[in-house]
Amino acid sequence: MQGIMRIESLHIRNVGPFKEATVDFATIDNAESGEQPITIFTGMNGAGKSIVIDAIRAILSGQQLERNIVANDKDFCVEIDAEYDGTGVKHLSVSELNNGHFKWVDYTNLHKFFQNGYNMPEKVYNWVADYWSSNLPSDSFRIKNMVNIEHDKVLMNSMQGKKSNVALTNFICQADYLRSSEMPGEKELGESLYASVKAIINECLDNGEFLYVRRTDSTPIVQQNGHQLSLEKLSSGNIFLIEHLMMLLCKMYSVSVLNELEPTEITKVPGILLIDEIENHLHPKWQKKILGIIRRTFPNLQIILTTHSPFVVSSIEGARVYTCVSKGDYSVIEDETDKYTHLPVEEILASDVFSVSSFNDEITELMKKRKELIGFGKMKEAKDIERKLVEINPEYFMYLNLKDEF
Repeated sequence: MQGIMRIESLHIRNVGPFKEATVDFATIDNAESGEQPITIFTGMNGAGKSIVIDAIRAILSGQQLERNIVANDKDFCVEIDAEYDGTGVKHLSVSELNNGHFKWVDYTNLHKFFQNGYNMPEKVYNWVADYWSSNLPSDSFRIKNMVNIEHDKVLMNSMQGKKSNVALTNFICQADYLRSSEMPGEKELGESLYASVKAIINECLDNGEFLYVRRTDSTPIVQQNGHQLSLEKLSSGNIFLIEHLMMLLCKMYSVSVLNELEPTEITKVPGILLIDEIENHLHPKWQKKILGIIRRTFPNLQIILTTHSPFVVSSIEGARVYTCVSKGDYSVIEDETDKYTHLPVEEILASDVFSVSSFNDEITELMKKRKELIGFGKMKEAKDIERKLVEINPEYFMYLNLKDEF
């Protein structure tokens, strides 16, 4: 597949708590072994993690954000180097305000694309861009009638992070509808899309699976723990995963239709995914799993995210890790990739960023012994200690039973 959406770097001045900061993102070119590039920002509350995501959203979309991120109206800049149309890396910058909103110095078709959708005859991009906030939609999952997806508008406002339960149900129903088409091309597309829908929902459920769409009332039905349920009866964590992954798939579906891509290529559409506080709504088990699910399902995304969770930081090898550190009246961004690479989650918890208080003496001693055994290569004995830790505190140490899955 041709096409790319990749951000190389970000430079900000007098934005949020940052006087000056430059970030180089993980890209396909510098990720280990060609793995999917993931950049993680962590740090204490108020240190500026979300500001980094907001700066990228603002400069890509040219749209007003929920808050003003500029610290000095007279002297600021937001700059990125990005490649998005196959003609090489471009420099996009903003350094002026107009009635409190960014005035775009380099106003390109990229901004028009996010504001107007694909209503630009000169260009149809074959990549996606999406932003996940921690907010869950509150509208109903029920639809009266299925409506056609407007492919040319599906990426409009995608940097605003708004999701819709109605849109989720409508998309699942459309995938189900297409697979029953008597047109060979539509049927093939529908079958491929429906298979992806099933696979994603199954990934997001504990002891459950997607069953079917009940066509009498356009209701997707899943089975969990032996019970058949509609989507609104699932937990907030399950819904968060399904909602965001499914609507990202919907964007890829529209891009595939507009660019006449092969049905089997839908989940391979390249793009960028921005996520703020990815761990919200998720149990530690799912915090550990979420990045693996995303990269397996959508292998050609560049992922940039913020998190407070040591489970997220420790879940993926090859990620670039930055820490936002408060210096009192301003913050800095420090590259701590080497510090966190291959570090077990309990040591990440004890690091300066997370500063979680010590465990009791029994657990502390077991953790110390386990670390020593691993250092000597005595994995069987270390595994015995892991089982003891899980017995003592299964809610926390259950991640030890998950590590072999990734």
